[in-house]
Parts: sequence; C-alpha cells; structure tokens
Amino acid sequence: MIEDWRLIKFKKPYFYFGNEFNSIHKKEKNALKVALVYPDTYEVGMSSYGFRLLYHLGNEIEGVVVERAFAPLPDLEVYLTETTTPLFSLESRTPLNEFDFVAFSVQTGLDYTNILNILDLSHIPLHAEERLYPIVFMGGTSAYNPEPLVPFFDFFVVGEGEFTFKRILELGKEIRDKETLLKEISKLNGLYVPKYFEFIEDGLFFVEKTGKKIVKDVVRDFEHAYFPTKPIVPLGSIVMDKAYVELFRGCTHGCRFCEAGIVYRPIRERSIDTVERHAYEVLKNTGYEEITFLSLSSNDYSDMDGLIGLMHKLIKDFNVSISLPSLRIDKFTKKLGEAILEERVHTLTFAIEAATDRLRNVINKGITNEMILDVVKTATSIGFHTLKFYFIIGLPTEEEKDILAITELTKEMLKVGTSAKNFKRPFEIHLSINPFMPQPNTPLQWASFEDIAELEEKKKIILKRIPGRHVKVDFSDFKMSALEVILDRGDRRLSKVIERAFKLGARFDAWSDYFNDKIWEKAFLDEGVDKTIYLKEIPISQKLPWEHISPGVSKTFLLSEYKKALSALQTPDCRNSECAGCGINTSLFCPIFERKF
Repeated sequence: MIEDWRLIKFKKPYFYFGNEFNSIHKKEKNALKVALVYPDTYEVGMSSYGFRLLYHLGNEIEGVVVERAFAPLPDLEVYLTETTTPLFSLESRTPLNEFDFVAFSVQTGLDYTNILNILDLSHIPLHAEERLYPIVFMGGTSAYNPEPLVPFFDFFVVGEGEFTFKRILELGKEIRDKETLLKEISKLNGLYVPKYFEFIEDGLFFVEKTGKKIVKDVVRDFEHAYFPTKPIVPLGSIVMDKAYVELFRGCTHGCRFCEAGIVYRPIRERSIDTVERHAYEVLKNTGYEEITFLSLSSNDYSDMDGLIGLMHKLIKDFNVSISLPSLRIDKFTKKLGEAILEERVHTLTFAIEAATDRLRNVINKGITNEMILDVVKTATSIGFHTLKFYFIIGLPTEEEKDILAITELTKEMLKVGTSAKNFKRPFEIHLSINPFMPQPNTPLQWASFEDIAELEEKKKIILKRIPGRHVKVDFSDFKMSALEVILDRGDRRLSKVIERAFKLGARFDAWSDYFNDKIWEKAFLDEGVDKTIYLKEIPISQKLPWEHISPGVSKTFLLSEYKKALSALQTPDCRNSECAGCGINTSLFCPIFERKF
C-alpha cells in the first residue's frame, strides 16, 4: 500500500488521500468489493453528482463495499509504472485488480484512453476475453453507444443507474460464477452484455444482426428516489465544489441537437417539499456555502414560486450562494432574476445557439431575437452586469448570413445592455462558440460534422466583425470536437484505434493541455481506419451502430424530427400542446401523457 508521505510529493496529493469528510470506510468480511471509477481526475469525477450518488447508494447495501478511484495525473502515472505499483482505491488503497467489480462512470468519448490507462495501471488485462476477474462494466451517457468500447468491458448499464446498479451489486453478492452472473444480469432492464449479441458489417458500419434491443432503465418514482444526504466534502478544490439537489429529470423542449433531452426523458419532478428537505439536509451535513439545483432547464420547474421562496429561506438560514444552471430565455422573469441577484450573483448564462429565428427553428429552440433582447433589457435593468451566451456554428442548413447574424445580434444586445446604466461596472457580453456535434439518439444524428477548415473560416468572420470592447469570445477546439464526434458515433472498428492511441500516449483528451491530435492521426493511419466515415452525413437508410440501444424514443420520431429540421419546422413542447409522439409513453412511461390522456 502506498503511504501518505509518498503521495505528498505528487501534484495535488489530495486527489489520492481519501479520508474526506463523509467518506465511507466499511470493513465487512467476505463483502463484495466494488471499485467505482471515474476516468478523469479527482477534481472532475468528484464534481459528478451521479458518481457521488452511486458511491453512497452502493455503500448502503449490506455486504457490499464501494470505494473510489480516478485517473492519476502524469507524475503519479510515471511512479506507478516505474515501481510496478498497481493503481489503488482512495478508501483503503487496495489495488483495483483485487476488487470483484470495477465499475466506470463514463460521460464522454474523450475519456476512452483514460479507461485503458486505468486498467493497464491496475494490472488488469485490457480485453474482457482475457480476464476472469475483476468484472469490468460501465454506465453513463456514453453507454448509449458503447460499441467502440465493447472489447474492453463485460457489460454496459444503459439509463439511470439507481435501481440497476443496486440490483447488479445484489446479484454479485449472491452469484460468484462469472458466466452465471452475466446471464442473470442480462435479464435486467437496461443491461447490455455484448457476448449475447451478434454483429455484422452492413454498409458503412458494423451493426447488430438479430434486431434485439436494450431499452434504457429509468427511475419511475422520482419523488422517493434515492438521494445522498451526506455527500463527501473534498479536502481540496474541485471543479464544482458545492452541494447538489435535483429538481427534476428530463426535458421535452426537443432541441434537435441535444442528446440529454432524449436520453433523460420522461420528465419527472420532485415536489418543492422534498427539494426543501434535501437542501436542508445536505447543507447541514456538509457545511457547503453554495448549492445548485440540478435540471436540464431550471426555470421549467412547475413550482417556480415555491422554488424562489425556498431560495430566500436558504439564503436567510445558511447564507449560501445558489445557482440555477441551464436557464431558458423564454422562461426568464424579473422575479427570478431578482432572486438570483439576492445571492450576489451578477452573471447570467443562456444557451441561444443561433442568431436567426430560422436557424433556431431548424434546431427547434423555440425562441426569437425579440425574446432575447427583452431578456437582456430585463436582466440589465435589475442589475446584472455580465451576460454569457452559447452559440453553435456548423449547424445543418447554416448559411453565411447566419454567421454574420451572430455579430449583429451581439451588437444589438450590447446596445440594449449598456443603455440600462444600472450598475457601477461596464456591461459585458461573453460568447462561447462551439461547433455542432451530431450525437447518437438525436434527430440530427444523421447530419455531418462540418469540415474544420470551414469552421476556421467562420471563426475568422466572427472575430473580425465582433465588437472589440465589452465582448469576450471563446471558441472550443475544433479538432477535439471532431474526435469526440468520431468516438461518439463510432462502431467496433474504433476499439483498435482507441487502443493504439492509448499505446502511443494519448491521455486526458478532454483537456487542452494534453490533447494531441497527431497521436490520433497516427492511430487511425496505423489501424487503417478512415475517420471521415464517422464525420460525414449518414444516409437515413443506413443501420446505425447504436441502433440496438434504445433511449425509449423511437427512430421513427427522430427521423420525422430530422426531416422537419431540414425544413425549419418547429415541434411544440408536449407539456403545452398535444403529444409529439416520441414513443417514450409506449416503450417506458410518460407522466405527461398519463396526466393528459
């Protein structure tokens, strides 16, 4: 076991210490030992609400011990390699290869090489067929297209993990024979065991042959679903160092580029009484000075008056800061803005995606320039001095005038904002501009990723015309985004590319400091895989690599929405209109459908 005094010499040693406030150290004889792994650093993994939830949920099961592990920074990796010391868990410093289960929570394809590095540093064979134990599995949003990772995992958990994760651990306690266990696990909702499926080459991709489908698992009774009231408080800073409380899951606005809006359906809310109880418990048990109410669109919560009242109470009782992520332009009110200002927050963030009404109709955003300017006027009139806006470039049907409109709309917003004169410091606009990334299980999954040279030209146009004063502009790395699209839309052939990139030294591909496009170029070349296949437009007649994994929304609906996108036609939110026919009510359930019909 590696001692504390050795860890002190490494960068950010608190990443590896463990022993944080509210961490759990169980010592049960003959317990099922589970390593819960996030394939990024401690500061990123411990910012994941889902990761924390599963840690505490698993440890509430008698006869089960769940411990955490994360991707080590390069300096510790060098030490582990040179000394042949296996990567270890935080709680007991046990090597990961001594656990019964190694469970990964994976949210992006850019973490795939980290997964292989963690297995390798743990002295665990990379390929599932080469090992008996530990059993290695993964969940998270990346499980909605697990095909590029199939050779490395025994099974995948598709959907929300509360019930499924618990059931897997209970079965693991009862059944110690691997083959028997996999057969039983394959009977659970949302469990994909690749060895029980058959794949063939069909057109562009390798696809499932038999037509069998795995439908995601979801929490049906969200009001009473598990909530960790005593989450871990890290020893040092992390990316999102705050308390979390979930308002609701799901979204029915139907933005056509948004994977989360599909995979987290249906909408399920917690009552304001439950939200309040969770908020008070988690703040009392942690001492956090900031709390976030989690959802995909916070101001869609059905009891906003109750939520605003709760915000006032929490500020009074705990003197905390409160954040509401993912605010929608069309639901922003002066009352909500004043409540946010009370928390000493003077910046608001909105995802408006495009600068013309037509292009927003393509992606089904459902807002207008008039609405945007009204919100700028309202926000600045009550005291917000900084507004941040997200834009997407490279969207299907985009024209040069749509790009020019970003600069013109920014000028209009700046003019409206500076006219308020209701704050001491100058009004500022921050723009975050990202390329369109076609994602599996979205209406735009068939669309292409725009050529990087074209994206660079659009970037030049924007930077040339954007106002220089009081406007900050950030662009994401286009090559990194392209790689993420390739990995997210890939098939089994990519597994050998991922493994080759790992062996060539690829690590932390989501980090600009570590991302190396040349490594990936060589990996594709070495393995003879044409990466452009995964970036081009996909014919709608082509069977998709992820088609056997169902988010509960039908392919028929996605295709219908794709065709409407190309015609710039909108689909209204089904909470405020008739059922849109997404299919979630027949494949799983839909509280909105049941309430209306």
